[in-house]
Amino acid sequence: MEFDITHLDKKLVIQALFAHAAPLTLGEYEYDFRKKIGENVDGLPDKECEIILTEFYQLDKGNIRLLDYYKGKPMKLNFDKKSNGRILVETDGYDSRNGKYRFLEAFLNIFMLDEIFITKKGYRQFSLTGLPEHLIQPKEKEEKFKFILKNTIAKENEFGKFFAIDESQVKYTPPFML
Repeated sequence: MEFDITHLDKKLVIQALFAHAAPLTLGEYEYDFRKKIGENVDGLPDKECEIILTEFYQLDKGNIRLLDYYKGKPMKLNFDKKSNGRILVETDGYDSRNGKYRFLEAFLNIFMLDEIFITKKGYRQFSLTGLPEHLIQPKEKEEKFKFILKNTIAKENEFGKFFAIDESQVKYTPPFML
């Protein structure tokens, strides 16, 4: 999948995705070590996000890998700045290490439905094949995300085409608000 994050706060994007990621394989050791020494490994302060975004702010256009693993959590986060100012982020790398639809779930839990612009609804072929059992969403949860993606409306703005979530069909309440 791919999202247009042009109008979103980039620090909040990184913070949301970091909070929804889980340490993986060798990253578990780094995560546990940092946690033992008292470092915040479950959230990112604004100042830290500013440092992560330094190179992004300096780039006029092009693709930039912001984070691979950070504090033991797999992020696989690339921002793509287009010449017209549009900023896109592809989810295959993140979701293949954190679970199918996990990127979408992070956005749904942090942003308002009318702020989420989806430019590509599907995954690239083979990007999520062979996911470990613990990364597979329960069937009812996966169906909920499929329903949301099915209930989108094609729209266009100054940056191009995208899909917006049809709020007349979709009601989503983040789990922490239930």
